[in-house]
Amino acid sequence: MAVLFTVLAVLVLLAAVSVLLVVLVLQPRAPYLAVQTARLGNLVYDQQGVLDNAELELDVRAANVNAHAAVAFSELELRLSFHDMVIAILRADPFVVPPRGERPLGYVASSEAVPLDGAGRAAMEGALDRGVVPFRVSGQARTRWKVGGLVAVKYWTRLACQIRFFWPNGTALDFTCNSKSRSRY
Repeated sequence: MAVLFTVLAVLVLLAAVSVLLVVLVLQPRAPYLAVQTARLGNLVYDQQGVLDNAELELDVRAANVNAHAAVAFSELELRLSFHDMVIAILRADPFVVPPRGERPLGYVASSEAVPLDGAGRAAMEGALDRGVVPFRVSGQARTRWKVGGLVAVKYWTRLACQIRFFWPNGTALDFTCNSKSRSRY
């Protein structure tokens, strides 16, 4: 019985060492999404509290920082909102990003006739008075890749940020918007 447990302990130890070696050699990292640039092309708001038209241009990047494995992105969905009111949903068909590669995803999102509630109207009027209009970008994508060609990893990458635009010229204020893990290491 002691021999069986000794063999089992040695096997567990060898498995742990092999996993450690794979992690140290391959250094797998999670892929991510990032909004690189943004612009508010058009904004039409009427005094009845209806956002008649908002046109936002977003340059989103799907990035793979792994050196040895391609990453498959699927079920990508980003929501654009103003004051918790979704004005547009952006989607992409499944795609693959090669090792240490990026895939640009250019979006021009346009909304039409979105009625705002009382708080939304007050927020829009205040934003227009200040000359800075905030929009929120949030969403997720499913990612899949293999570590060492053997172990399949599935991971949801999530993105959530606020982008503020000068109005009336539509340029975005300095922002950081990505789904990278916020590790302290």
